[in-house]
Amino acid sequence: MNIEDQQYYVPYGDYENINPSWYQRPDSLQQQVLHSIDPAVNHGLREAQHLGYKHALTEAVAIGYLMGRGYDFDSAWKTVESWWHGTHLPTQY
Repeated sequence: MNIEDQQYYVPYGDYENINPSWYQRPDSLQQQVLHSIDPAVNHGLREAQHLGYKHALTEAVAIGYLMGRGYDFDSAWKTVESWWHGTHLPTQY
């Protein structure tokens, strides 16, 4: 079973607990991933204009990493920003 199929796998005998959204497969894992990281990419592009590419890429990758660990974009963004600014959380662009 490949990684795209794993989230749709239903253990034998557990059909009464099937999530209805599983009937509609996403177009592709690629589209899912690119869509979910889009806010972090856009944030990095805006940051690059003000703070340079190294800082912007570091922030965007850190935000993406935290999102991969289960944080939503806003929580990941605030967490990463707090690393640069202590407890001060700036407003988004």
